[in-house]
Amino acid sequence: MFDKTPKELVLKDFSNIYNKCQSTFELVTSRRYNESLVLLTTAETYAIAEKAYIRCDTAKELQTAEVIAFFDAFEIYYFELKQVLFHDDDDFVSLKNRLEKMKDTYEALTASFHLL
Repeated sequence: MFDKTPKELVLKDFSNIYNKCQSTFELVTSRRYNESLVLLTTAETYAIAEKAYIRCDTAKELQTAEVIAFFDAFEIYYFELKQVLFHDDDDFVSLKNRLEKMKDTYEALTASFHLL
């Protein structure tokens, strides 16, 4: 468990963040919308992101343009998700586009780390 490199650990965090964001998108766009489940999943996602922020702040090798791009994409997705949840702005197309941007930045990040 402790023999993983900082790059491997942050990729795991980012994978979890992206997967949770996919889940929240599916939850808010489903016919069986459950606000409590969306809020719980969103809170879990943000907790993972905070851990990843700290990891990147303490490991200089993680402070790359690709890492920053992923965080930026996540923050924009998170902001738009809050608009959907709390302001009745149901722009699901834009939210889906933000999720796609996260996917693209995650793929660029994994390519730059040469781990997968």
